[in-house]
Amino acid sequence: MVGQEHKYSLKKHGYFNPESFLHSSPCYVLLALPPVYDTSIAPPDSGVHVHARMVPGGKKSIDETFETVHVQLTHRQGRPETFTITGSDASSYNISTILKKQVTYLRCPQCQSVHSDRESFAVVYHQHHRCYHCGYVFESDSPCISNPVMLLKELCGDVLQDREIRDPVNRKVMTKQSKWPGGMQIWGSNPAILWTSSKLEEGGVHFHGFLQRTMTPSADETFGVVSIDSISLDPEMVRYLMAQQALPYLQQYLCTIDCPHCGSLHFDTLDEAVIPHTIHRCTACKQSFSSPNNQPAVSNPSLRIREMLYANYQQLHVS
Repeated sequence: MVGQEHKYSLKKHGYFNPESFLHSSPCYVLLALPPVYDTSIAPPDSGVHVHARMVPGGKKSIDETFETVHVQLTHRQGRPETFTITGSDASSYNISTILKKQVTYLRCPQCQSVHSDRESFAVVYHQHHRCYHCGYVFESDSPCISNPVMLLKELCGDVLQDREIRDPVNRKVMTKQSKWPGGMQIWGSNPAILWTSSKLEEGGVHFHGFLQRTMTPSADETFGVVSIDSISLDPEMVRYLMAQQALPYLQQYLCTIDCPHCGSLHFDTLDEAVIPHTIHRCTACKQSFSSPNNQPAVSNPSLRIREMLYANYQQLHVS
C-alpha cells in the first residue's frame, strides 16, 4: 500500500476480564482489519482490539490491539476459565457478519476444541468440518458456520449478531487528499464482537486523516456520508471490500464491472460477493449480463474508486 514506510510489531497477548466492566461500564471487543485505502505511515492495525472503561464516560482503561486476547471468565459451574480469541477467529467472525451469515459454535468430537471455520468456510454454510487443532473431519447436524467467538458471546450474555446500530451515522465529511499531507486511512465499519455499552454502535465509513507524517491521526471519526476529491464512498461497498480483501481465495476474482445495458457500476452482494460467477444481474436496470471474457468474477465498485483515489494521491506527489 502507498505510504506504508514503517514496520510495526503487534503486541502478542492481551489479558482482559470483562466481568470488571460488564455490570458497571461499557466495554467492547472489535476486530482490527487493515484499511481499504491507506496513504499514511501509520501501522496496519490488524488483530483484536479492546476498548473498556472502569468508570462510565471516563478514560479508557484498555484501548489496544493484540494478536491474541485471553478473556478471563467465571465458568457456569463457578470455576475460573480463560477463553482465547485469536486474530484469525475474530477476522473470520467479522467477515461472516459483514456478509450477513448466521454463525454458531461447534466442538470437535475428537479433541473437544471449539471449531473455527476460516476463509471460504467462513462465508459458505457447510456440513463437513475439519478441526484446525487435530485434523479430525466431522459432520454437523445441518449446514452451518462455526466460530469460537459465538461461545464467548454466550458466556458474556451478548448473543446477538444483528444488534441495532446507527447505520449510517448522521455525520458527513467532504474533503480532499491535499488537505491531509500526512495521508489518510479508510475502513468500513464492522460490528463489534462483544458489546456491552448502552450506547448504540455506529455504522458508516471510518476515516483517519493525518496533517503530518506521523502515526497518530489528526482526524479520527466515523461518517455516514464521505466524499474525497469529489468522489463519493458508499459505506456498504467499503464494508464489503474490507471483508473481501481478507479472503485470499477471492483476490483474483475481484474487479469492477460496468453493466453493458445501462452503464451502472455493478455491486455483487451477499453470496454473490464471495462466490465468483459469470452471470450478473444489474440492480439498476434489472438486466442480466456476463462477466468480461465470460470469466468468473465478483464486482465491487469500491475497487475502481480506490484506484481513482490512489491516482489522485500519486498526482499530488509528482515531483
